[in-house]
Amino acid sequence: MNGITRRNIDMNYQTLYSDPMAKLWKRKSTGVYYAVWMEDGKQRKKSLKTSNRKIANRKLNNFIRELRAGKIKPISHGIRQTLYPFVDEFLEHIAATKSLTTYELYETALKKAKDSWGDIPLQHVTSRDIDKVMADMIKTGLAIPTVNKNYRHIKAALNKARSWNYIKNPIDFPKPIAEEEKVRYLSAIQLKSLISEIDDPEFVDFCMLSAYTGLRSSEIIRLTWDDADNPKGFLRISPKQKNKKESWIPINANAKAILDRCKKRKEGHKIFRFQSRQWVSKKFKKAARDSGLPDFRFHDLRHTWGSHLAMSGENEATIQKLMRHKSMASTMIYTNVSPEYLKQASEKVNYGPMPLPKKKK
Repeated sequence: MNGITRRNIDMNYQTLYSDPMAKLWKRKSTGVYYAVWMEDGKQRKKSLKTSNRKIANRKLNNFIRELRAGKIKPISHGIRQTLYPFVDEFLEHIAATKSLTTYELYETALKKAKDSWGDIPLQHVTSRDIDKVMADMIKTGLAIPTVNKNYRHIKAALNKARSWNYIKNPIDFPKPIAEEEKVRYLSAIQLKSLISEIDDPEFVDFCMLSAYTGLRSSEIIRLTWDDADNPKGFLRISPKQKNKKESWIPINANAKAILDRCKKRKEGHKIFRFQSRQWVSKKFKKAARDSGLPDFRFHDLRHTWGSHLAMSGENEATIQKLMRHKSMASTMIYTNVSPEYLKQASEKVNYGPMPLPKKKK
Protein backbone atom coordinates (compact mmCIF):
# COMPACT_ATOMS: atom_id res chain seq x y z
CA MET A 1 0.00 0.00 0.00
CA ASN A 2 3.02 2.27 -0.67
CA GLY A 3 3.71 2.81 2.99
CA ILE A 4 0.11 3.67 3.87
CA THR A 5 -0.98 1.51 6.77
CA ARG A 6 -4.48 0.67 7.92
CA ARG A 7 -3.79 2.85 10.96
CA ASN A 8 -2.98 5.81 8.71
CA ILE A 9 -6.19 5.26 6.75
CA ASP A 10 -8.21 5.20 9.97
CA MET A 11 -6.48 8.38 11.15
CA ASN A 12 -7.14 10.11 7.84
CA TYR A 13 -10.77 8.94 7.96
CA GLN A 14 -11.14 10.27 11.51
CA THR A 15 -9.59 13.63 10.52
CA LEU A 16 -11.86 13.90 7.49
CA TYR A 17 -15.09 13.39 9.43
CA SER A 18 -14.14 15.45 12.45
CA ASP A 19 -13.93 18.39 10.02
CA PRO A 20 -15.78 21.42 11.45
CA MET A 21 -17.97 21.68 8.34
CA ALA A 22 -20.69 19.91 10.38
CA LYS A 23 -20.88 19.73 14.15
CA LEU A 24 -22.99 18.03 16.74
CA TRP A 25 -25.39 20.22 18.74
CA LYS A 26 -27.81 19.22 21.50
CA ARG A 27 -31.02 21.09 22.28
CA LYS A 28 -31.19 21.26 26.08
CA SER A 29 -34.97 21.41 26.36
CA THR A 30 -35.53 18.15 24.43
CA GLY A 31 -32.14 16.42 24.56
CA VAL A 32 -32.29 15.80 20.80
CA TYR A 33 -29.07 16.08 18.78
CA TYR A 34 -28.72 18.08 15.57
CA ALA A 35 -26.19 18.34 12.75
CA VAL A 36 -25.21 22.00 12.39
CA TRP A 37 -23.33 23.40 9.40
CA MET A 38 -22.78 26.65 7.51
CA GLU A 39 -24.05 27.28 4.02
CA ASP A 40 -23.55 30.57 2.18
CA GLY A 41 -22.72 32.26 5.47
CA LYS A 42 -25.92 31.00 7.13
CA GLN A 43 -26.28 28.34 9.77
CA ARG A 44 -28.42 25.31 8.99
CA LYS A 45 -29.61 22.57 11.34
CA LYS A 46 -30.95 19.09 10.76
CA SER A 47 -32.38 16.89 13.48
CA LEU A 48 -30.61 13.57 13.97
CA LYS A 49 -33.74 12.36 15.77
CA THR A 50 -31.94 10.80 18.72
CA SER A 51 -30.92 11.77 22.23
CA ASN A 52 -28.26 9.05 22.40
CA ARG A 53 -24.82 10.61 21.86
CA LYS A 54 -23.21 7.50 20.36
CA ILE A 55 -26.01 7.11 17.83
CA ALA A 56 -25.90 10.84 17.16
CA ASN A 57 -22.16 10.70 16.43
CA ARG A 58 -22.70 7.81 14.02
CA LYS A 59 -25.51 9.65 12.27
CA LEU A 60 -23.39 12.80 12.11
CA ASN A 61 -20.59 10.94 10.35
CA ASN A 62 -23.08 9.53 7.83
CA PHE A 63 -24.48 13.00 7.34
CA ILE A 64 -21.01 14.47 6.71
CA ARG A 65 -20.40 11.81 4.07
CA GLU A 66 -23.64 12.81 2.32
CA LEU A 67 -22.78 16.47 2.67
CA ARG A 68 -19.33 15.99 1.10
CA ALA A 69 -20.81 13.81 -1.63
CA GLY A 70 -23.25 16.56 -2.56
CA LYS A 71 -26.30 14.54 -1.55
CA ILE A 72 -27.59 17.29 0.75
CA LYS A 73 -29.27 19.85 -1.47
CA PRO A 74 -28.23 23.41 -0.73
CA ILE A 75 -30.92 25.93 0.03
CA SER A 76 -30.26 27.56 -3.35
CA HIS A 77 -31.88 24.49 -4.95
CA GLY A 78 -35.06 25.19 -3.07
CA ILE A 79 -36.92 26.80 -5.95
CA ARG A 80 -38.58 23.39 -6.38
CA GLN A 81 -39.27 23.03 -2.67
CA THR A 82 -42.88 22.27 -1.72
CA LEU A 83 -44.83 23.21 1.39
CA TYR A 84 -44.86 19.91 3.33
CA PRO A 85 -41.07 19.28 3.50
CA PHE A 86 -40.48 22.98 4.10
CA VAL A 87 -42.83 22.92 7.10
CA ASP A 88 -40.93 19.95 8.54
CA GLU A 89 -37.59 21.73 8.09
CA PHE A 90 -38.91 25.05 9.35
CA LEU A 91 -40.39 23.50 12.51
CA GLU A 92 -37.08 21.77 13.18
CA HIS A 93 -35.45 25.21 12.98
CA ILE A 94 -38.05 26.70 15.37
CA ALA A 95 -37.67 23.77 17.80
CA ALA A 96 -33.93 24.41 17.91
CA THR A 97 -34.07 28.19 18.28
CA LYS A 98 -37.37 29.17 19.93
CA SER A 99 -39.50 28.25 22.92
CA LEU A 100 -42.03 25.42 23.04
CA THR A 101 -44.87 27.97 23.06
CA THR A 102 -43.58 29.58 19.85
CA TYR A 103 -43.17 26.16 18.26
CA GLU A 104 -46.79 25.26 19.04
CA LEU A 105 -48.05 28.53 17.54
CA TYR A 106 -46.15 27.92 14.29
CA GLU A 107 -47.22 24.28 14.20
CA THR A 108 -50.90 25.24 14.52
CA ALA A 109 -50.72 28.02 11.93
CA LEU A 110 -48.78 25.99 9.35
CA LYS A 111 -51.23 23.11 9.70
CA LYS A 112 -53.93 25.56 8.58
CA ALA A 113 -51.80 26.42 5.53
CA LYS A 114 -51.23 22.74 4.70
CA ASP A 115 -54.94 21.97 5.00
CA SER A 116 -55.81 24.88 2.72
CA TRP A 117 -53.09 24.65 0.07
CA GLY A 118 -51.94 21.04 -0.01
CA ASP A 119 -48.30 20.34 -0.91
CA ILE A 120 -48.02 23.42 -3.15
CA PRO A 121 -44.60 24.47 -4.54
CA LEU A 122 -43.48 27.39 -2.41
CA GLN A 123 -42.58 29.37 -5.52
CA HIS A 124 -46.27 29.26 -6.51
CA VAL A 125 -47.64 30.81 -3.29
CA THR A 126 -49.40 34.10 -4.03
CA SER A 127 -51.60 36.59 -2.18
CA ARG A 128 -54.59 34.64 -3.53
CA ASP A 129 -53.44 31.62 -1.50
CA ILE A 130 -53.11 33.82 1.58
CA ASP A 131 -56.68 35.05 1.09
CA LYS A 132 -57.83 31.44 0.69
CA VAL A 133 -56.27 30.17 3.94
CA MET A 134 -57.73 33.11 5.85
CA ALA A 135 -61.18 32.47 4.35
CA ASP A 136 -60.88 28.76 5.17
CA MET A 137 -60.05 29.57 8.80
CA ILE A 138 -63.08 31.85 9.06
CA LYS A 139 -65.30 29.11 7.62
CA THR A 140 -64.23 26.76 10.42
CA GLY A 141 -65.51 29.27 12.97
CA LEU A 142 -62.21 30.73 14.18
CA ALA A 143 -62.44 34.20 15.67
CA ILE A 144 -60.89 37.06 13.68
CA PRO A 145 -58.08 37.64 16.25
CA THR A 146 -57.16 33.94 16.01
CA VAL A 147 -57.23 34.07 12.21
CA ASN A 148 -54.91 37.09 12.27
CA LYS A 149 -52.58 35.40 14.76
CA ASN A 150 -52.27 32.32 12.54
CA TYR A 151 -51.78 34.61 9.53
CA ARG A 152 -48.87 36.39 11.22
CA HIS A 153 -47.11 33.08 11.83
CA ILE A 154 -47.76 31.83 8.27
CA LYS A 155 -46.38 35.12 6.95
CA ALA A 156 -43.26 34.86 9.12
CA ALA A 157 -42.65 31.28 7.93
CA LEU A 158 -42.97 32.29 4.27
CA ASN A 159 -40.59 35.20 4.82
CA LYS A 160 -38.11 32.72 6.26
CA ALA A 161 -38.62 30.51 3.18
CA ARG A 162 -37.70 33.50 1.03
CA SER A 163 -34.57 34.21 3.08
CA TRP A 164 -33.65 30.55 2.57
CA ASN A 165 -34.08 31.06 -1.19
CA TYR A 166 -37.06 28.71 -1.37
CA ILE A 167 -39.11 31.60 -2.76
CA LYS A 168 -37.56 33.81 -5.41
CA ASN A 169 -40.06 36.67 -5.70
CA PRO A 170 -41.63 38.62 -2.82
CA ILE A 171 -45.22 37.79 -1.90
CA ASP A 172 -47.75 40.63 -1.87
CA PHE A 173 -49.13 39.94 1.59
CA PRO A 174 -52.66 41.28 2.21
CA LYS A 175 -53.46 43.28 5.33
CA PRO A 176 -54.78 41.39 8.37
CA ILE A 177 -58.53 41.36 8.79
CA ALA A 178 -59.74 44.48 10.60
CA GLU A 179 -60.62 43.67 14.19
CA GLU A 180 -63.26 45.44 16.20
CA GLU A 181 -61.57 47.15 19.12
CA LYS A 182 -63.83 45.61 21.70
CA VAL A 183 -62.55 43.85 24.78
CA ARG A 184 -64.29 40.78 26.15
CA TYR A 185 -64.19 40.61 29.91
CA LEU A 186 -65.93 38.70 32.65
CA SER A 187 -68.09 40.19 35.33
CA ALA A 188 -67.44 39.01 38.90
CA ILE A 189 -70.52 36.77 38.70
CA GLN A 190 -69.41 35.26 35.38
CA LEU A 191 -65.90 34.67 36.69
CA LYS A 192 -67.21 32.84 39.77
CA SER A 193 -69.48 30.72 37.57
CA LEU A 194 -66.61 29.76 35.28
CA ILE A 195 -64.17 29.00 38.09
CA SER A 196 -66.77 26.76 39.78
CA GLU A 197 -66.57 24.42 36.76
CA ILE A 198 -62.83 23.72 37.28
CA ASP A 199 -62.06 20.65 39.38
CA ASP A 200 -58.28 21.18 39.69
CA PRO A 201 -57.33 23.56 42.57
CA GLU A 202 -53.96 24.30 40.98
CA PHE A 203 -55.58 25.29 37.70
CA VAL A 204 -58.02 27.51 39.62
CA ASP A 205 -55.01 29.32 41.10
CA PHE A 206 -53.42 29.50 37.64
CA CYS A 207 -56.54 31.21 36.24
CA MET A 208 -57.08 33.50 39.19
CA LEU A 209 -53.46 34.68 39.14
CA SER A 210 -54.15 35.94 35.62
CA ALA A 211 -57.46 37.52 36.70
CA TYR A 212 -55.73 39.35 39.58
CA THR A 213 -52.54 40.42 37.73
CA GLY A 214 -53.30 40.44 34.00
CA LEU A 215 -50.51 37.94 33.29
CA ARG A 216 -50.65 36.02 30.00
CA SER A 217 -50.77 32.21 30.13
CA SER A 218 -47.25 31.91 28.68
CA GLU A 219 -45.93 34.29 31.34
CA ILE A 220 -47.49 32.26 34.16
CA ILE A 221 -46.21 28.98 32.69
CA ARG A 222 -42.64 30.31 32.80
CA LEU A 223 -42.81 31.62 36.37
CA THR A 224 -40.29 30.12 38.78
CA TRP A 225 -39.90 30.61 42.51
CA ASP A 226 -36.86 32.78 41.74
CA ASP A 227 -39.29 35.25 40.17
CA ALA A 228 -41.44 35.59 43.30
CA ASP A 229 -40.49 38.51 45.57
CA ASN A 230 -37.77 39.57 43.15
CA PRO A 231 -37.51 42.33 44.29
CA LYS A 232 -39.51 42.14 47.53
CA GLY A 233 -43.22 42.54 46.90
CA PHE A 234 -42.92 42.19 43.14
CA LEU A 235 -43.14 39.37 40.61
CA ARG A 236 -40.43 39.33 37.96
CA ILE A 237 -41.56 38.66 34.37
CA SER A 238 -38.94 36.96 32.21
CA PRO A 239 -37.43 38.90 29.27
CA LYS A 240 -38.39 35.92 27.07
CA GLN A 241 -41.98 37.16 27.12
CA LYS A 242 -43.89 39.11 24.48
CA ASN A 243 -42.30 42.49 25.19
CA LYS A 244 -38.80 41.01 25.04
CA LYS A 245 -37.63 42.77 28.19
CA GLU A 246 -37.62 42.03 31.88
CA SER A 247 -40.44 43.66 33.82
CA TRP A 248 -42.06 43.53 37.25
CA ILE A 249 -45.59 43.67 38.60
CA PRO A 250 -46.64 44.25 42.21
CA ILE A 251 -47.83 41.21 44.15
CA ASN A 252 -51.20 42.41 45.42
CA ALA A 253 -52.96 40.75 48.37
CA ASN A 254 -54.97 38.37 46.18
CA ALA A 255 -51.93 37.35 44.15
CA LYS A 256 -49.96 36.79 47.39
CA ALA A 257 -52.69 34.47 48.72
CA ILE A 258 -52.53 32.47 45.48
CA LEU A 259 -48.72 32.20 45.64
CA ASP A 260 -48.92 31.12 49.29
CA ARG A 261 -51.25 28.26 48.29
CA CYS A 262 -48.89 27.30 45.47
CA LYS A 263 -45.96 27.25 47.89
CA LYS A 264 -47.73 24.69 50.08
CA ARG A 265 -47.87 22.24 47.17
CA LYS A 266 -44.43 23.21 45.86
CA GLU A 267 -42.89 20.33 43.93
CA GLY A 268 -40.14 21.91 41.85
CA HIS A 269 -38.53 25.05 40.50
CA LYS A 270 -41.64 26.14 38.60
CA ILE A 271 -44.58 27.75 40.40
CA PHE A 272 -47.08 25.78 38.30
CA ARG A 273 -46.70 22.32 36.78
CA PHE A 274 -48.52 23.20 33.53
CA GLN A 275 -46.16 23.40 30.54
CA SER A 276 -48.34 23.71 27.43
CA ARG A 277 -50.14 26.91 26.47
CA GLN A 278 -52.46 24.92 24.23
CA TRP A 279 -53.42 22.59 27.10
CA VAL A 280 -54.21 25.59 29.30
CA SER A 281 -56.35 27.08 26.53
CA LYS A 282 -58.36 23.87 26.02
CA LYS A 283 -58.86 23.37 29.75
CA PHE A 284 -60.12 26.93 30.17
CA LYS A 285 -62.42 26.79 27.14
CA LYS A 286 -64.05 23.62 28.48
CA ALA A 287 -64.79 25.35 31.78
CA ALA A 288 -66.13 28.35 29.87
CA ARG A 289 -68.46 26.14 27.82
CA ASP A 290 -69.64 24.25 30.89
CA SER A 291 -70.52 27.53 32.60
CA GLY A 292 -72.51 28.79 29.60
CA LEU A 293 -69.79 31.19 28.41
CA PRO A 294 -68.51 29.48 25.24
CA ASP A 295 -67.05 32.62 23.63
CA PHE A 296 -64.49 33.28 26.35
CA ARG A 297 -60.82 32.28 26.12
CA PHE A 298 -58.00 32.35 28.65
CA HIS A 299 -56.60 35.67 27.40
CA ASP A 300 -59.91 37.28 28.36
CA LEU A 301 -58.78 36.98 31.99
CA ARG A 302 -56.13 39.58 31.15
CA HIS A 303 -58.86 41.72 29.58
CA THR A 304 -60.95 41.18 32.72
CA TRP A 305 -58.13 42.57 34.87
CA GLY A 306 -57.65 45.62 32.64
CA SER A 307 -61.37 46.32 32.29
CA HIS A 308 -62.04 46.14 36.03
CA LEU A 309 -59.08 48.45 36.64
CA ALA A 310 -60.69 50.96 34.26
CA MET A 311 -64.11 50.55 35.84
CA SER A 312 -62.66 51.07 39.31
CA GLY A 313 -61.58 54.54 38.20
CA GLU A 314 -57.84 54.00 37.65
CA ASN A 315 -56.29 56.43 35.19
CA GLU A 316 -54.90 55.30 31.84
CA ALA A 317 -51.25 55.82 32.80
CA THR A 318 -51.58 53.50 35.81
CA ILE A 319 -53.40 50.86 33.75
CA GLN A 320 -50.70 51.09 31.06
CA LYS A 321 -47.96 50.41 33.62
CA LEU A 322 -49.83 47.55 35.31
CA MET A 323 -50.70 45.95 31.94
CA ARG A 324 -47.13 46.60 30.67
CA HIS A 325 -48.36 48.05 27.38
CA LYS A 326 -45.78 49.71 25.14
CA SER A 327 -48.42 51.96 23.59
CA MET A 328 -51.17 53.96 25.24
CA ALA A 329 -53.37 52.96 22.28
CA SER A 330 -53.40 49.39 23.63
CA THR A 331 -54.53 50.70 27.01
CA MET A 332 -57.29 52.91 25.65
CA ILE A 333 -59.37 49.94 24.47
CA TYR A 334 -60.11 49.21 28.13
CA THR A 335 -62.01 52.48 28.36
CA ASN A 336 -64.74 50.92 26.19
CA VAL A 337 -66.56 49.59 29.21
CA SER A 338 -70.05 48.15 29.50
CA PRO A 339 -73.20 50.25 29.06
CA GLU A 340 -74.22 49.28 32.60
CA TYR A 341 -71.02 50.79 33.99
CA LEU A 342 -71.47 53.94 31.91
CA LYS A 343 -74.98 54.32 33.33
CA GLN A 344 -73.66 53.91 36.89
CA ALA A 345 -70.89 56.41 36.18
CA SER A 346 -73.33 58.98 34.84
CA GLU A 347 -75.40 58.69 38.02
CA LYS A 348 -72.41 59.79 40.11
CA VAL A 349 -72.77 63.39 38.97
CA ASN A 350 -75.19 65.14 41.32
CA TYR A 351 -75.36 68.92 41.63
CA GLY A 352 -77.79 68.81 44.54
CA PRO A 353 -81.18 70.44 44.72
CA MET A 354 -81.62 73.45 42.49
CA PRO A 355 -83.57 76.59 43.53
CA LEU A 356 -87.04 76.99 42.18
CA PRO A 357 -87.33 79.25 39.16
CA LYS A 358 -88.19 82.84 39.91
CA LYS A 359 -91.80 83.82 39.50
CA LYS A 360 -92.51 86.17 36.70
CA LYS A 361 -93.56 89.63 37.81
